[in-house]
Formats: sequence, structure tokens, C-alpha cells
Amino acid sequence: MKYILSRRDAMRLIVGTSVSMLSGCRSTRSHLSQVNPLLSPDPSYFEDRALSSGINFQLGHGGRSPLTILETMGTGCAIFDYDGDGYADILLIGQTGTQTAHCSLFHNNGNGTFTDVTRGSGLEQPGLYMGCAVGDFDNDGRPDVLLTGYGVLRLFRNLGQGRFEDVSKDVGLYSPSPTSWHSSAIFADFDRDGYLDLYVARYVVFNSHTIQLCNYGQYKSSCGPIFYDPQIGSLYRNIKGQRFEEITQEAGLTAAHGKTLGVAVADVNGDGWPDIYLANDEMPGDLFINNKGKAFHNEGLLRGVALNGAGQMQGGMGVDFGDYDNDGLLDLFVATFENEPDVLYQASKSGIFMDMSIPLGIATITRPLVGFGCKFLDIDNDGWLDLAIANGHIHDNEDLVDTQEHYRQPMLLFHNQNGQLFADITAKGGMGFTTPMVGRGLAIGDLNNDGRMDIVTVDLEGKARLLINQFPNPGNWIRITLEGRQSNRMGIGARVTVYAEGKRWVKECTTGGSYLSASDVRLHFGLGTAKSVEKIEVHWPSGKQSIVTPLRINRDITIVET
Repeated sequence: MKYILSRRDAMRLIVGTSVSMLSGCRSTRSHLSQVNPLLSPDPSYFEDRALSSGINFQLGHGGRSPLTILETMGTGCAIFDYDGDGYADILLIGQTGTQTAHCSLFHNNGNGTFTDVTRGSGLEQPGLYMGCAVGDFDNDGRPDVLLTGYGVLRLFRNLGQGRFEDVSKDVGLYSPSPTSWHSSAIFADFDRDGYLDLYVARYVVFNSHTIQLCNYGQYKSSCGPIFYDPQIGSLYRNIKGQRFEEITQEAGLTAAHGKTLGVAVADVNGDGWPDIYLANDEMPGDLFINNKGKAFHNEGLLRGVALNGAGQMQGGMGVDFGDYDNDGLLDLFVATFENEPDVLYQASKSGIFMDMSIPLGIATITRPLVGFGCKFLDIDNDGWLDLAIANGHIHDNEDLVDTQEHYRQPMLLFHNQNGQLFADITAKGGMGFTTPMVGRGLAIGDLNNDGRMDIVTVDLEGKARLLINQFPNPGNWIRITLEGRQSNRMGIGARVTVYAEGKRWVKECTTGGSYLSASDVRLHFGLGTAKSVEKIEVHWPSGKQSIVTPLRINRDITIVET
């Protein structure tokens, strides 16, 4: 998140013993007024079915105000099939105040409803949880769950039958201190030994001795990251599924700028080794290139993703990789603070990224909003990746601090126009998109197995949203589940290319990205009007290759590494 002192902000700023953060120039335009009036909101492309499906999860602070930076950064969510029944389940994470926290596990019943199965699952342990990551760290075929937060880092092994066991201490994972602020995390096989390693990001130094609130005219509100020292994340090597060993320093990752909120992994340079992008808050972004599992080198500035196109630092929060222009190269999206556009970096064969937010139509729409959770997804299966973003301010009293801005903000839904433009179709997204919220975590997956991608997102001051995709007459599709043998069991890090009727689509298997969240591991490909798939190529982390051909469409398939 970025904070720039404007003339109008200077007039309202009071500098006292609690020095104010430098607040960004405010746009006077309402986002909803920018929605194309030609796009009728009916029929809606998504329907919020949280309550009707049994998702009764709700967050809030009971009207208490103002909130500190710790209380306002929010929480995440996950979509994953914890019991292997073929239907993706939902994990929601939240806290009320700074003393109590909880997470809730909802089982997908396969009929449009969910059942809260948290009680007796082993996930009831208290902690100031904020984020989550999903990965099968012991290769037993069951996805495990990592919970991150303030002073807490817990790994829960999936025992099957809806039971999880806290194995954090047994495997060497623990919070370095009670004030260690763990944010997003991600599982990936960085050394390609067949076991998922773990990167855990950290945010800022915040405790009873640091500044709590800042002055904004006659009001106090949360301070920005510039008033806190950075914390640096950690890389943990997985030792044969038995324990984790921290190797941050020897891997060269202590060179990170810190204040990290979002983490995403992809093979950026095409050498077969997973690289790491860190979205940092009011710090240059870090792109760590993997040197064959031995060490990482920060090439964020060199490759053009440390700053935005104007050469400015930005408040990196949510982040995701995806090939939006179907050129076979993975592009990078970063959600940011108000008065600075969210950034879509286009990858090139030279390895340099270019900020394409303005020509793609993203800059103007995102500038007034504060973006957090974000994911690429093909909402209509036309073969082009669209984009969903959860927004919400970090000042709970923003409506008083600046009457032209709001704490609650609408989500955004962009439709990809053949890789040339992203059209704002938020109005057609339905009330789940247009009704303002304090958006934070966001995850994607096909929750009803109808071939259309759904969305779960967290409201820091309200009910979680279960946005079921009901796009009319979508294109064809195919969805792929990977099963590694020499590679990690979930196939995370595998690069999959689908060929159909002269076209190709590329994705990498991951559960990470977005903000504090984890998404469905299944690889969903929209195929447009293609009537069949000619070939699927899988390049496994082990170095092996699988080729499957030909294939029928509109179905799920499993590809096993041989």
C-alpha cells in the first residue's frame, strides 16, 4: 500500500506524538459510476449463495473503532478437497479483535450445500490466524493445511476422515517470537526433490512498543507500513516429508525487502525451476530467480517488476501469475493501494516484464480502490483468463477521515477481450460484486463441478461470500488433476500445456497466489469453441514429461506421472 502526501491531505493532517502516515491522493470518482452503463446487471454472472448453502461465517469488530494495522489487514480462505471425494471444500479464517481467532472448515456435500465440520476436526486450536496455505507435505495423498498469523505458525497434517493433527513442533515449524507477523505462505518444490518446501512471508514489526494509531485531522486511524520496520520471510526445506529446515540465509532470501503481503510462485525464466515473487507493502517488489535449487537471486528491478511503470514503489498486497495473452509466458498481476493502479506486468521472451495496466484498461478502474485478494480465472470458458479482485480500505473510519472514500468497496470483475483489453463487467457480476465489502482473502475453484469457476472471498466486516458462477452458455472446458510419483504427489510446479484446434494454453499447478489464501489445485482450462483436445503435455518437476492424446472435452481427467 502506498501513501503520498497531497495538498488536500496536508490540510487535514495533524502531526502530533502519533505522527500520521502519508496518505494517498484521493480520487473523487466513485467506482460504480465508472461501470459501463450499457452492461445490464441482469442476468448476473455470479450469485452469492453463502447463506442458502450453509456458509454462515461472519467477521466483524462489533463497531469498535479505530482499528490498528494488525486488526485491519484481514484474513484469507482456501478451496481444497480435504477428504478426496471429488468436491472442493472451503476453509475460512478470521479473527474478532486481537485476542480471539478461529477458522471454520465447511464440507462440500455435493448438492449445493455445505456443513460446518470444524468441531472435532483438530482445527479448533486458538491463535491469531490470518492466512493459510495448502499442500501435501508428506506425499500421503491428503492435502495438509498451514495456518499463518500474528505470533502463530501451525501446520496441520491431514489424517483423513476429516481429522487434522497439529504437527508444527514435530516438523520444526514454529513462530520465532510472539510478535512475528506471518502473512501469506506457499508450498512449492524449490529443490525438485519430490517434497513440497514452504515459503512463509512476514509483514512488519508491530507490538506494544510501536506506534498504534495515527492522526488524520480530527480522527485517529491505523498507521501505514512506512511507520514500521520490515520483517523478512523464511524458506523452509522439506526433509523427506518428515521435518522442515529453515534455509533462508543460505538460499539468499534474506535479501528480500520485507513487508510482504502476497506470495506467488512460477517458473519465470522457463528453466524448469520455480521462482518466487513477493508483493511488498511500500517497498520494491522482489522476484527471486531460482538457481537450480541452490540459491535465489533478486532480479525484481532487473526484470521490471520491483516498481510500477512510472518507476514508483507500490503497496503490493494480492498477487497472481497467469498467461492472460496466451503467448505461453506467465504474466504477473499485483493488487495495490488507492491512487495507484493495480499492475498487470506482461512477460516477454527476453525475461523483462512491462506494465500494461494503462493500455489494458485496468489502471483507471482500479486507481480509487484498495485491492487485496486477486486471481486470474476464465469465467466464461472462452479460453482467455479474466480477473477478479476483492477490495476494501484499511481505515475502518475512512468514511469520516475522507468523505469521498469508503471503508467498504465493491469487488471488481474484468473480462479479457482476446488479450487486448480488460473490460470492466463488475455490474454483470451480480450483487456479490457490486455490494461494497471490506474485501480481503479470495480463492477460486469449481465448487459444484459444473465446469464453471466459482469464487470465495472474505469480508472483514461481514459475511463471507460464496459466488457461484452461472455464466450463460459458457465455452467448453477441461480440468486436470495431477498425481506425481517421482515429483510431489500434488504435482505442484508442473507446467501443463493444452493443445486444441490450433490453439494452446499454459498453466502451472499451484495452490498459492492471491492474498492470505489458497485455491483449488485442479487446473481448469477454458477451451472456447474447441470440440476436442488434441494433446496435453505435462512437464513434471522431476524433469519427466507426460503426453496424453486425444481427449474428450467438458470433463475432469487425472494424469499420473510415470
